[in-house]
Amino acid sequence: MNSKLFRLPITYIMMVLLIAVGCGSDDESGTTEPEVSNNAANQLPLGASANELLSATSFTSLRLELSYPEGFRPTQMTIDLIESFLAARLDKPDGITIVETVIDPSQTATAPYDINEIVAIEDAHRTVFNNGDEIGVWMFFSDGVSESNSGNSVVLGTAYRNTSMVIYEKTFIDLANNSTTPINRTLLETSTLRHEFGHIFGLVNSGTPLTSDHEDLPENPRHCNVDGCLMFFQTVTSIFNTSDIGSIPDFDPLCIADLQANGGL
Repeated sequence: MNSKLFRLPITYIMMVLLIAVGCGSDDESGTTEPEVSNNAANQLPLGASANELLSATSFTSLRLELSYPEGFRPTQMTIDLIESFLAARLDKPDGITIVETVIDPSQTATAPYDINEIVAIEDAHRTVFNNGDEIGVWMFFSDGVSESNSGNSVVLGTAYRNTSMVIYEKTFIDLANNSTTPINRTLLETSTLRHEFGHIFGLVNSGTPLTSDHEDLPENPRHCNVDGCLMFFQTVTSIFNTSDIGSIPDFDPLCIADLQANGGL
């Protein structure tokens, strides 16, 4: 149900600890499958709506809901960069709309969050769903860290349903506030968001079929085996210790070929 664990061994010192960062795990156990509801089309397994997101066959527009508690909004540049990233890859002739919702997740769950609590927060607060020829995507920028954080590793984000993801914004803020050298939050946020969108788009070989053999098997399924690709399991390491927006990873030609064969641009 969730995107493959994205453990990134990095030699980055924060509060004298060696940190590894990553995305949520397919192997998280105990995830509760959602009950069938009127919004069941937005409660499917990860990758199930890849073609619907990429192509204009079923949906000609996208509405993206950014939900966050007060004080945990991503940077404006991150929002702008994600909008342009989606516009470059999705065939949505009627456009992309971003709406923002300030929520209080403490009424539903208590941090640190496991994936079941993230699902409960979404079910309690999500307002944007598929509607007519518009497909809806929900993103929660969390005020708490992931319960899967352990020792020298932290989880930055998880795509866990066909149109849902969580970004652990508190972790970004903690990294930026506690590091001994500057960290650009926009770079971390945008790189993580792009990677998790890649999983929602069905990469790698998880809803979007392969057009070539580039899945990183057996060690890192659902990831690309091309070093430097956005879907490479260690891709976020490339943007530490830099402030260059141009260093944000992108899909490599093999992943782009997969997306285009499944209806994307």
